[in-house]
Amino acid sequence: MRYEELVAQVAPCGLDCGRCLDNPASPICGLSRRLKGELGGFAALAGRFAGMDPVFKEYQAFDRLLERLGKGGCTGCRSGNCLLTSCGVKDCVRERSVDFCHECGEFPCDRTLLPAVLHERWQRNNERMREVGLEAFLAQTRLKPRY
Repeated sequence: MRYEELVAQVAPCGLDCGRCLDNPASPICGLSRRLKGELGGFAALAGRFAGMDPVFKEYQAFDRLLERLGKGGCTGCRSGNCLLTSCGVKDCVRERSVDFCHECGEFPCDRTLLPAVLHERWQRNNERMREVGLEAFLAQTRLKPRY
């Protein structure tokens, strides 16, 4: 795969946008649509199943969540349409004309505006990308759960 294609898949923070729960092309969205299709009209039967297992009383909320996961609304922060609107990384890399934060001479910095847990992940991801390269980093992250 060409470098440009890899860059399009990976956010500047190192998260794999192609596997994000809000990306309409992600496995999560696809599997959610498939499960919703497999369940078909189960909502009409959920009340009957609740008599056998009380968890089915929550089916309506599950169905709404499944509907939402199946839609997706983000195509990655590089497209300007990210679910995490408070992130400062996407604008910063654009201003500095780099693809990833580790390419910037000021990395690591405090401009991410990310919550502490995501800031730590951002730093680890970028350090790993710098160490092994983008293609190897992506191959390694694809072996781990997205969340």
